[in-house]
Amino acid sequence: MDLPNRAQVVIVGGGIVGCSIAYHLTLRGCTDVVLLERKQLTCGTTWHAAGLVGQLRATYNLTRLAQYTTSLYASLEQETGQATGFRQTGSVAVATHAARLEELPPSRHPRGNPHLRSSGRRSPRPASTTARVPDRRPRA
Repeated sequence: MDLPNRAQVVIVGGGIVGCSIAYHLTLRGCTDVVLLERKQLTCGTTWHAAGLVGQLRATYNLTRLAQYTTSLYASLEQETGQATGFRQTGSVAVATHAARLEELPPSRHPRGNPHLRSSGRRSPRPASTTARVPDRRPRA
């Protein structure tokens, strides 16, 4: 394959980040994009990381980014005609201490989260619905 002598945008690395940058630039109308990869697209560390795409992150913005990514992966096959093999399987988040519990988003149950008061703060959960998981973090 011949490479162009020049391009408006040159991306080095055909992993998930390089491919995502190229994809999003072209969505925004940039047509002069070259993606360089020394071997095969996504054959490096991106290939090793394939698996569960968790949507819960430590900050609101990272969680929104993960949600966008999941939505994008779910639509790529239909949009491009390329089989992606993406399957949504779900996951369970467990809080082993109070700080982690505060990071967890409210329930998406149709009736809302029964453990949230109107102030938005969590009320104590009934013992029958609370699973106790030992805190295995190293002690300082």
